[in-house]
Amino acid sequence: MKKLAVLSLIAVLGACSKAPNAEKPDGAENYALKCAGCHNPGPGHPGTMLLEQLERPVPALIGRKDLELDYLKSVVRHGLIEMPPFRPTELSDDEIAEIYAYIKDAKPPEQTPAMPAKEAP
Repeated sequence: MKKLAVLSLIAVLGACSKAPNAEKPDGAENYALKCAGCHNPGPGHPGTMLLEQLERPVPALIGRKDLELDYLKSVVRHGLIEMPPFRPTELSDDEIAEIYAYIKDAKPPEQTPAMPAKEAP
């Protein structure tokens, strides 16, 4: 009886676990899942709202060529201002590197200012 119970438990746990060949998200998907909600340009994105309020240009992360991988890893691991840190269980170093590659290679989105430009006096 105990053997049947153990085998049943193993079968149930096996059915609930991830498939061994399940695809993991790539850099673009992880950016969309973990980064875009705060870092896409436009209203309602906390990573760009402060810059908009200060009337400073809001650079999109996508397409930026001035970011270094080590800097991105440091910010992701330790957080910055309002950005919380991400643990390695949330984003691995490999996933951060994939997001970095996506940021560097993807075409930047068209940006429209959140506030109208001030006219010169």
